[in-house]
Amino acid sequence: MTGPFPPAPWAIGIGCRQGVVAAEILELLSQAWARLGWSAPPAGTTLCTLDRKVGEPGLVQAAVTLGLPLVGLEEAALRAITTPTPSAATDHGLPPVAEAAALAACGAPRNPHARLVLPRIQGPGSTCAVACSGSPTP
Repeated sequence: MTGPFPPAPWAIGIGCRQGVVAAEILELLSQAWARLGWSAPPAGTTLCTLDRKVGEPGLVQAAVTLGLPLVGLEEAALRAITTPTPSAATDHGLPPVAEAAALAACGAPRNPHARLVLPRIQGPGSTCAVACSGSPTP
């Protein structure tokens, strides 16, 4: 995604290794929703990741299964984000993709109200984090 775009009310950032399967991502999202007390994501939720990952088959399948849009964000948008969790992949020069993507999709750093409601959680080959662009009540 390039240029300015309207912030998502809710965003779930996903970081994943190549070849991760949809079942792993769906299980991780289920864990995230349980921690937040959700039975399903709120209306207006967007899945987001690094733009070069939007074609990852497991991620695409998870988005289709959930009926959620999948948005790819450019590396520059992620680099502009300060995250509370240090990156495990320092060789890539990016902050943690899940947290940075969730915050960027909610308008950070331009939107001062964008914040994480669930910092990064990790599965074997994927991570996720949840952010909102305003009030954290779904």
